[in-house]
Amino acid sequence: MDILKILLPVVVSHAVILVIIIFVIRRLLLSDTMGAVERIRQVEAEVRKKEEGIRREIEEHEKDFAKKKTEAEQELQKQREASEKEVGKMREQVLADAKKEGERVIDQAKRNEEKIRQQIVQDMEEKAVNYGGEVFKLVFSEELGEAIDRKFIDELLDALEQVDSSSITVDTSSADFRTSRPLAADQKARLEKLLNEKFSANVKVQEKIDEKLLAGLILKLGSLEIDGSLLNRFNEAAVEVKKNIKL
Repeated sequence: MDILKILLPVVVSHAVILVIIIFVIRRLLLSDTMGAVERIRQVEAEVRKKEEGIRREIEEHEKDFAKKKTEAEQELQKQREASEKEVGKMREQVLADAKKEGERVIDQAKRNEEKIRQQIVQDMEEKAVNYGGEVFKLVFSEELGEAIDRKFIDELLDALEQVDSSSITVDTSSADFRTSRPLAADQKARLEKLLNEKFSANVKVQEKIDEKLLAGLILKLGSLEIDGSLLNRFNEAAVEVKKNIKL
């Protein structure tokens, strides 16, 4: 009993001390826990705040991206429309140029056709005249050819005799006479007389023989030229024939 009385205060004191220690430890642990919890809450708040900032930045970026995308699509549409217009203009220009070129080619072809036609006509005229000359040489004898030649020259001299030379001025410094055959002496003398009377041309007739003339005479006195040859008659006849022929 005495021992119990002695130990009881000790046990009680130890128990009280233990309770105090437990309370202090619990207090300390609770204080640390609350601090930790509070720090966790602060961290969570900061994280949420950063997340909200990041979310807002993302939304702003998305809005900016959507805006730029819309602007880019609009600009692309404008460029596409401008390109289509430009292509349309180029197409119209190409078509217009092609049309002009086609018209030019057709016009050129028509001009070439007309040139070819005229060349054919000219060739036909020349061939007809040459053919007529050859026929003349074959059909008419030398005696008949000389008679025709004399007739042509006489006609030319008769026409020259009827010319009113008062309004005609000629340069007598140069004279040229071409005949198909040598002139008869009386024809040469008559021609020299007429030239002197009509044009005050005191020249001696020195004819040049050109058998292509077939018959007749071509005279040149300065700028004055008179063609009284049969070849010229054939050419004039070919022109008249051509007027009555449709090619």
